[in-house]
Amino acid sequence: MKHLIAFLCSALFAIPALAHKGSDAYLDVKQTADQVTLQLAVAIKDLDVALPVDANADGLVTFGEIQDATPAVEALIQSNASIQSASGSCPLQWRYAGLERYSDGAYIKLSGTANCAALESIRYTLFKTEDENHRLLVSGNVNGRDLLMTASPQQSAPIMLVTRNAASQAAPTGVGQTVLSYFGLGMHHLLEGYDHLAFLLALVLPLQLVLGRKSGPGPLTDTRPWWALLCTVTAFTVGHSITLALASLGITSASPEWVEPVIAASIGVTALLNVFPVKVFSPWRLALGFGLIHGYGFAGLLTEAAAPSALLGWALFGFNLGVEAGQLLAVLLWVAVSQLFVRQAWYGSVVVRGGSIALFALAAYWVWERVFA
Repeated sequence: MKHLIAFLCSALFAIPALAHKGSDAYLDVKQTADQVTLQLAVAIKDLDVALPVDANADGLVTFGEIQDATPAVEALIQSNASIQSASGSCPLQWRYAGLERYSDGAYIKLSGTANCAALESIRYTLFKTEDENHRLLVSGNVNGRDLLMTASPQQSAPIMLVTRNAASQAAPTGVGQTVLSYFGLGMHHLLEGYDHLAFLLALVLPLQLVLGRKSGPGPLTDTRPWWALLCTVTAFTVGHSITLALASLGITSASPEWVEPVIAASIGVTALLNVFPVKVFSPWRLALGFGLIHGYGFAGLLTEAAAPSALLGWALFGFNLGVEAGQLLAVLLWVAVSQLFVRQAWYGSVVVRGGSIALFALAAYWVWERVFA
């Protein structure tokens, strides 16, 4: 078992230093009268996976390379993004519309206009085979009502922008769809954010969470570690919820240039304190303090999705619930796995100390990569 744990700790170094922005594209939809206007922004780094945008493979994409790749990019989008009206397909031609800067790099922007009286759905299959984690964030206004939702190219059905009632009248998807979509996005975002998961692991490593009774007769296992877990998770929730809300509502902002390295550093500091504890820095205090920084990392998706103001609060609510669901799932998974060795005498030296040293080294590598790479 010791060798297995050592192997798992060393395997951490194979995990890339993923920041909080995964593979996302942004679609803005506007329908006025009988015309539909769409703006789609796709990351150059994602397009380079499907197309040789970086033609000379030197790691730097020049404007000349983008110009050369534009026809292929337009063709790729044309074959993977189309719209449908109540009467069937609606001809749409995508055209290059410039470049945009997002927190995770440069995006190519494409625009399309179609004469469509009753827009109903979008078919989107971009990166379906290249990246199963890719997400499309849709916002805009259809039939005079705001629209905000997310979708995956993996889904077989088209992305429905309207729903039909019993009278077969079309109405834009509403609050429920927004909350549900952003719940899934928040949960997905937490579970694919390896640095968030590493920070949670650093927080719970010292807690000896034992399920059930001790062997033989006697009282139930000490509940103090479980109380500490509750306080720690709650503090992290409070911390990141505060800054997530403030950033999403435009009250405060923080640059990813310093947020990302500090998030990585939070893992290292927490892991180091597991090895050399300082009483004043209890797990719940670390969770609360660093949770404020992690909240800015979570906020990237919401702030860049151009959410309509009427639905932003609901998107924030759903996204935050999704983050908490993902956090709870991750902690429960650790509790279940740790039962294999939590009662062993070497838990403190191998799991807590060894795991914390591995997390510290991983965090140091991520800090270096995010600052200098």
